[in-house]
Amino acid sequence: MLKKIAFIFFLAITFTLFSQNDTLKVGYIIEPPFVIKTQNNTLSGPSVWLWENIAEENDITFEYVPLRFEELLSGLENNKIDVSLSPITITSERLKEIDFSTPYYIAHSAILQNEVTPLEKSLQFIKSFFSINFLRALGGLALVILVFGILIWLFERHHNHEEFDKSTKGIWEGFWWSAVTMTTVGYGDKSPRSTGGRIISLIWMFTAIIIISGFTASIASSLTVNNISSSKGDMRDFKEKSLGTVEKSATSEWLKNNFFTNKKEFKSVGELLDALENEQIDGIAYDRPILKDIVKRDTLAKYNFVDLKYNPQFYAFGLSKTLPESLQEAINYSMLYNTEKMDWKVLLSETGLE
Repeated sequence: MLKKIAFIFFLAITFTLFSQNDTLKVGYIIEPPFVIKTQNNTLSGPSVWLWENIAEENDITFEYVPLRFEELLSGLENNKIDVSLSPITITSERLKEIDFSTPYYIAHSAILQNEVTPLEKSLQFIKSFFSINFLRALGGLALVILVFGILIWLFERHHNHEEFDKSTKGIWEGFWWSAVTMTTVGYGDKSPRSTGGRIISLIWMFTAIIIISGFTASIASSLTVNNISSSKGDMRDFKEKSLGTVEKSATSEWLKNNFFTNKKEFKSVGELLDALENEQIDGIAYDRPILKDIVKRDTLAKYNFVDLKYNPQFYAFGLSKTLPESLQEAINYSMLYNTEKMDWKVLLSETGLE
């Protein structure tokens, strides 16, 4: 208790030294669900609630300054604003130029794609039958069947020529037997009689169990690789896709570091959505809370949210390096105090962030 009183006393002295006439410039961009503009032309959202509580508790005078996305970081670096209201991801590169408050939210990146209609899904599935991956898998399977068909023909053509003709026609009959055996259909129209033929049959029956499972997975993969938007999939599935993201964002840096060479950068989320709608990109890679909120407000069901959860990020308020250290400590103390409140948890739950 004494420590808390001493800390409050220290803050009181600090703010006596920090002129009350100084007005902090708090820059922001509209970035739902963290910063939203209401119908009354006022700001709301978790970031706004948090900052206004901090300002009230510390008697901070401030004014909001609307900015474009690219101006947030440069504004802090050039001391045109003192605080970034919109959440900024903490990175080592940014820490060289600006300071950060205590993190108040942990986010991940995700993927947003155009929603695929049932007709488009059907056409994609049919088109997959003519893909290189599918034809390669089918060709490999046919080759293995042919090899065992020839082997059984070589042993059976002299001892069982009624079922396996001595001529090259018998190769087709061996191929037929091999395919029927592999699929366990068991028509019984052809069966090995020689010792060598039966040994080949045993080897093929057990081998086929292993081979068919591998080829089935390969074929299934080739049929679904173009339809990953219908499931969560894996981030590696998007390696060859054209992904758009916001320039200079943490997600952009992650894509670069993980060798996503088809990355395209845009200045804002609005430009990203336009590019996605015009099919300039296959998907949007960006912060999960932002993309999730877009889908939430998507009344026309235009988008498909692929919740992959990669690239964990720590959201914080960006702070100008010119802010007194004591003021930054006061902001961080209030930040921790308010994020421990039940009100904060309720607010996150109401906005779909919990």
